[in-house]
Amino acid sequence: MADAEKMLLLTEFVYDLEKNNVQTFDVVDSARANAINMIKFEFSSNHGSPSHTCIYRLRVHGQEPNSVSTFAMQP
Repeated sequence: MADAEKMLLLTEFVYDLEKNNVQTFDVVDSARANAINMIKFEFSSNHGSPSHTCIYRLRVHGQEPNSVSTFAMQP
């Protein structure tokens, strides 16, 4: 299976510079039933810098799937 076929959109959001620096963004409901082992972030704006985007702190929280043994046995 191609990498694009394995990808699942978890969420889209806009970080609001006028709000608190700690902001939370929920995962879309359709993605909640899937086990995710890797997350890729794509940034469409870096607020003015043509060469880079600074990420100072990023936290991702989740829950273990109900049946961990099912996923552990897959190669």
